Amino acid sequence: MPATDLHLAVDIAPWWTTAAYEHAGTIHPVYFTGHARLPSGVIPDPGGALLTGTAALAAGLLDADNYRPDPMALTHTGTDTTALAAVLAHVATHASALAGTPVTALTVVTATGWGHRARQRLQQAATQVGLPVPGIVTAAAALSGGTATAGRFALVATAAPDLTILDLEDGYQQVAHTSIHDPAHPGIDNALLARLADPPPVGWPVHREIRQARAVLVGQPRASLLLPPPLPAAVLERADVSAAAAPHLARVPEAVKQVLADADLDTADVTTVILAGDDAVLPELGAALTAAGLPEPVVVDDPHAVARGALRITGPTTPATPPPGATAASGRLPRTRITLANLARVSILAAASVAVLLQTITTADIGRLGGDIIGVLLPVDNIGLAAALAVLTAWTAAQLVPTTWLTAAHADDDITTGALLRRGYLGAAALGLAVAGLWGLAIGVSVDFDDPAYLKTALTCAIPLAACAALIALIAPRIPQDAVVAWLGRANPPVTAIALAACGVYLQRAAFTYTFPADLLPTAGPTQLAGAVLLGVATALTATRQPLLRVITAVVLGGGYALVSSVRTVEYLTWAYIAVLLWWAAATTIATVTAATPQASIWIKRLTSPTF
Repeated sequence: MPATDLHLAVDIAPWWTTAAYEHAGTIHPVYFTGHARLPSGVIPDPGGALLTGTAALAAGLLDADNYRPDPMALTHTGTDTTALAAVLAHVATHASALAGTPVTALTVVTATGWGHRARQRLQQAATQVGLPVPGIVTAAAALSGGTATAGRFALVATAAPDLTILDLEDGYQQVAHTSIHDPAHPGIDNALLARLADPPPVGWPVHREIRQARAVLVGQPRASLLLPPPLPAAVLERADVSAAAAPHLARVPEAVKQVLADADLDTADVTTVILAGDDAVLPELGAALTAAGLPEPVVVDDPHAVARGALRITGPTTPATPPPGATAASGRLPRTRITLANLARVSILAAASVAVLLQTITTADIGRLGGDIIGVLLPVDNIGLAAALAVLTAWTAAQLVPTTWLTAAHADDDITTGALLRRGYLGAAALGLAVAGLWGLAIGVSVDFDDPAYLKTALTCAIPLAACAALIALIAPRIPQDAVVAWLGRANPPVTAIALAACGVYLQRAAFTYTFPADLLPTAGPTQLAGAVLLGVATALTATRQPLLRVITAVVLGGGYALVSSVRTVEYLTWAYIAVLLWWAAATTIATVTAATPQASIWIKRLTSPTF
């Protein structure tokens, strides 16, 4: 699979959710704040949104009636997809943050095979939150896919208890399934609850306590449980589980015969037996299966085994191909929560703009005659750079709009990528221009000298960038849906290069005015030299995208700027960088036009090709 793809597999079991993802050819387990598993349940918060994960469980323990511990069951048996959608969004957001890229393929694990309508509801839950249409596999198939097996037929046994036979050579096809249950006796969990109190306590919290105790009893002789008030805490022993499971496990030989008959197989045809889970019932179940003539079981207790196996048998997968003619105006990108890296890009540009503006104000040379200001000397070019950076800050924020959301309440919106691009870039044009004008006015107010050149310079540098953003807002919705991701990468401002340029301009001004950081030590010369080199390198990195040309140009301009930079020439070097920023914006706009209108690229080539 391509290095930019992210294939996510999610196993949302009745109590716990686990996940794994494949990125750049490597499978990674997903850990949630250090834990391999995430509570599966959801609960509405006071605002109406759904809490998920640990926060939902904590709230559910205080409000058990509104907690929904098994979102998959709600989708399987009814029409409620919102709970499952919220859990999928939570896991996908977390996995995207870990991998640094949106989910491009999704696999969801179900406990058993689902019918057509239930599968449609599951797919609807995924698409509600901007995720790809998921592939669906059963837990038994995923376990077989992630476990070393021999032969053609494998039997998977779980602590339900139940048995499933899979045909490994036919796409892990389930060929038979049976539950192990003695109708004359209560289920294992209910039998254990009856041992704890009379009458037995009810509700999902006590069933969760039972499940956790059964897991603890795998390695411990006894486990404690918290029961609903006014019942005191209780203790379960491994012998209690054995006694509760005994009537059912006595039916294992009969169940083995039944499942083999349903699959039209003999005992010898089953070459692999897999025991899955962490439950005190499993050792005795395994022994009963061996006594029934089946091979020694392979015990799988890795919490990520199901998700890993799901990835192996369904991947690498290819994201669904958009229908012919689909554009950003009709499609949606997978959306993830905003990350620190996203915020850092915007913050760096904003900080650079403010830093250049403040330095321009604080280092202004104000001429006075008596108490009157008769003139102010300051680098007007720096005003233009600060204004340009203000627009590019808004531009960078607009880049995030089609792929991120700020709150879970917007996770299931149906707004298309094209609409988000239009809103984002129009907002960037308006906001950037407004801030640039504010910068121009702020200079005059700060130095207490009204010079129209300040506002004029700020707007002169900001208007072309804002115009490019506005044009992109109008054109980008027409970009083909399968080209939007590549275009977003092309339209992303070169934040590193811009930050280097702002730093270079700042250092040179500091050296010429002997202010921070040049005033810390007698380093005005080296500070000015470093600033000139940084500005030259930044100009090269912004002007071209070709790696080799970038290196050559950076060496040439870095050295050249170091030689020619002085208090008289730095103004021209700064204007040159502003011109390069305008060139970058114009080139990005042209790239948007050609991406949205393939015919436009032919016209542009004709206009730019030499004629003889």
